[in-house]
Amino acid sequence: MNHSSLVFYDTSRVYYSSYYLNGFETLKSSRKLKVGISNTLPKRLKSAIQNSEWQHLLFAMVLFKFQQDDKELYFCIDTHDANSVNVANKTGGYHLPLLQCVDIYFKVNYNPDRIENTPELKIFREKILSISQFFPLHPLSHLSLRRRLVFPPTLSGFRPGLGYSEPYDGFLKDAKYRLRDLNNFQTLEKIVAHRKMHKDIDIFFMTSFRHSSRHESTMARRYQVMKKLSCIPGLNTVIGFSNHKDLPHKYAQKKHRRLSQSEYLETLARSKIAIYTQGIEGCISSKFGLAMALGIAMVGEPLVNNPELLTTHQHLKEQFSFTDPDEIVAHAIDLLAYPEKVRELGNLNATMFDSQLAPHTTAEYVLNTLSRWLNLKSSVE
Repeated sequence: MNHSSLVFYDTSRVYYSSYYLNGFETLKSSRKLKVGISNTLPKRLKSAIQNSEWQHLLFAMVLFKFQQDDKELYFCIDTHDANSVNVANKTGGYHLPLLQCVDIYFKVNYNPDRIENTPELKIFREKILSISQFFPLHPLSHLSLRRRLVFPPTLSGFRPGLGYSEPYDGFLKDAKYRLRDLNNFQTLEKIVAHRKMHKDIDIFFMTSFRHSSRHESTMARRYQVMKKLSCIPGLNTVIGFSNHKDLPHKYAQKKHRRLSQSEYLETLARSKIAIYTQGIEGCISSKFGLAMALGIAMVGEPLVNNPELLTTHQHLKEQFSFTDPDEIVAHAIDLLAYPEKVRELGNLNATMFDSQLAPHTTAEYVLNTLSRWLNLKSSVE
């Protein structure tokens, strides 16, 4: 019998690692898997992690060592929205030094066309693999994750970013993020229990507002969806932009107060249909995974990454095939007129989440992939 163990290197934000950690924790008994958390850096990955030019990307890079009997390998789960790499600016999503060092590089927003058309990625295409989208969960190993409050990253010689365009800002800021995440996130069991909530909201479309000029066209499209939904009489909707800052004047009427994570979850669960728009980088949004977990029917933009999702699941094509705001609203209203179809799509989404996208099934996929890789490597040697 194979004896397997995982070591998670705590270099990332809990927001990005918790989904996958939860999956591995649930397999400890069935797979006889040992799972540990380390605050020291592995020798093999140390230079990549400490590379000062790429440290700003570490907050969303989930790093592990996998050991099976006397064999070991290193892998990471890249949860970044962007699916490109810019070597000159050290941006784009991919952490190139880690890609060079690890044995397998799982990519959330996996886009094979982008890989084939990027020389820096193409040479590593055999070890870049697709993996399910995530959403934050209360980690089962939350006590071990609190060790970072005692052993801040700077003790190991690296300064991970705190978020997109947020450089490391000292131990206190890092600790604040860690405590907030550990205290606020909900368990998967509590999230899935919301499937039973009575649905008294027709259409839900809340999204964050980005003030950057490069996101103006995206914000304008989202605003058009909100504006058109607002003009339909008798429709019970929850729509709007949420942001800490004041919105530009032309969008101000669509500002919605920020919801806590529990409020957002409950409101989404009460909705018959959720409007889906791609993430800012044209990525699969974490809102996709959450709505799938809740069994909510969706209408919206295509899932441009992880193409196997649309090519093998007809019920996803029905929901994620629209780009024009008029088209999105029209299809959502048409679907609302057929309650049985809404329930059917919601049930199909929930079933697909449970069987293919949930943390434990994602963890099974990762472990099976790692085992096959080790067996293949052994046969070659």
